[in-house]
Amino acid sequence: MSSLKFRGLLMKDAGWITECWNNPEFATYWEPYPRTEHEVKEFFKKALEVYREKYIIAEFDGEPVGSVSLGPETGRCQHIAELGLFIKTEFWGKGVGSALMREAIKLAKQLGIRKIVLDTTEGNERAIKLYKKFGFENEAYQTDRLYVDGSWRKYYFMGLQLAPCEPKIRPTTTTQPLKQNASFQKTDNVKVRQLMDHDLEELNRLQNCSESTKSSNRVPPVTKEETKRWYDELNSFFGEYCFACFENETLLGYLRFKALSPPYSNLRFDEVIADVNRRPAEAADALITAIKGFRERYGYHRIFACIPQTSILIKTALKNHGFKNTGAIRSYYFIDGCYVNMMFYEHP
Repeated sequence: MSSLKFRGLLMKDAGWITECWNNPEFATYWEPYPRTEHEVKEFFKKALEVYREKYIIAEFDGEPVGSVSLGPETGRCQHIAELGLFIKTEFWGKGVGSALMREAIKLAKQLGIRKIVLDTTEGNERAIKLYKKFGFENEAYQTDRLYVDGSWRKYYFMGLQLAPCEPKIRPTTTTQPLKQNASFQKTDNVKVRQLMDHDLEELNRLQNCSESTKSSNRVPPVTKEETKRWYDELNSFFGEYCFACFENETLLGYLRFKALSPPYSNLRFDEVIADVNRRPAEAADALITAIKGFRERYGYHRIFACIPQTSILIKTALKNHGFKNTGAIRSYYFIDGCYVNMMFYEHP
């Protein structure tokens, strides 16, 4: 469609986007519906103001027909951007997707992005074919991520490298010293519990540990105000949970996770950190035991975890608990001057 024009996102776009997202055919590979226009507006406000996402709207004869977004990552992943694409169903197969993909890749290069990543759903062959046309490759997957029309479907994670991601980490390198292994002795004074207001000093201490935080996207220094915001964002009513492991009142580690609602009905690691200087293997074991218990108690389908390949301590604990590896997004993190893969694990 040579007559397509492109522009940025406007709040008035929420109207047609709301209609698009509530189309049953479109929503098969999207989020549950119905959604209100107000909800969509709030979604875009947060995307633009908080997550710094960039949007390109395609117009045909003055009518908006599709959108592509780029969400630049932060912290250890500043070279990564996540892509999102949707087209009005009546314009499927007319070249709008290809045109928007070209615009997105051009913008990513202008922003200095080295790699674009995206996820898509098993069965969405039209989209998968488009992504492969532009060089995206399947790098990882999650089993039974989405439940649609009576069956579970996989999620595929695809990547497109735009610029060299060198140097790569050496296979034998680890950034987290293994001070303990699976032979640790459990003691009664190590417990997993909820976080309390009086734990904020300990929480900030751990979030500023330069070695311990390398199992996440977090980059110290972290101010006390940032730690307080992180703590305030935990909200069980919206599926935001955190297990914390303590030895007496000393924080040994924490696991922040998301309890996804239907049609996902799974648990997902958001961040896992174990203090490498204080019983890290025991803390990792206790935290993973806790989330497995959460899954069993409340009937969630699976647990999904993503960690840097250099997080040997966490990887060992996951494997000890029966998690299996389902691939890796290559060069996702930048740790200690090297590009490091994001490893995918799931249980059961």
